[in-house]
Amino acid sequence: MPASISVAIRSSIIREGLRRILSDSLFDVSESVSSLEELQLAEHSGGEQHLLVVERDLLRPPLSADLEALASEHPGVRVVVLTSAFTFDEMIAAYSAGVYAYFPDDVPYMSLVAVLQMVSNGQKVASHEAVNYLVSLPSASLRTVDSASASLFNFRERELRVLEFLALGQPNKAISRELGINESSVKAAVKAILRKLGVENRTQAAVMARELISQRRPPTGKTQHDSARASSQASVAAD
Repeated sequence: MPASISVAIRSSIIREGLRRILSDSLFDVSESVSSLEELQLAEHSGGEQHLLVVERDLLRPPLSADLEALASEHPGVRVVVLTSAFTFDEMIAAYSAGVYAYFPDDVPYMSLVAVLQMVSNGQKVASHEAVNYLVSLPSASLRTVDSASASLFNFRERELRVLEFLALGQPNKAISRELGINESSVKAAVKAILRKLGVENRTQAAVMARELISQRRPPTGKTQHDSARASSQASVAAD
């Protein structure tokens, strides 16, 4: 059975265009409205699969308030936010409030269809803007996860070190090289991290890691010399 979708976008032209694209992609567009107040989501709160595609500008600041209200009142509805002004901090706030995807509104329509298909299967999806931001962070920006916060997830020491590099978007091979451990050990740590955080992929883990981050720390390298050198680089960067 195709997923049913509600669309909430102010512009009637864009709204109608998206409705046709989704209908042609075998989604069941149950309603297409111009405001949150017009939504009839109560009809879809009985446990059946339902998605809500909402324009960012329809959500009142702070963004999390309306999103948390939607999640509380309609826990079975999976929300996808389309925004004209992507920001990393707002993306974190959106995912923290329970959304399944936060994407720029100029995303190619086939990509949006693919995202909605993944969301309909229960996946949370991050955009390439989010991934690019993580990858662009220099290694000197490595920060430590606050011990009090980390203890809530019962992380082991190696998992904490791997999580810090995940926050920078580092692949397993790079993490293996930085920590001086084999790649299979990194894969095992990543698997444990995903399970403990309750997320499904490393991008989601990276987003959560940045929420847990507190203070700057040098990369944990293979030797004390490597660590000292990284610490010096971090100090120079800070200056």
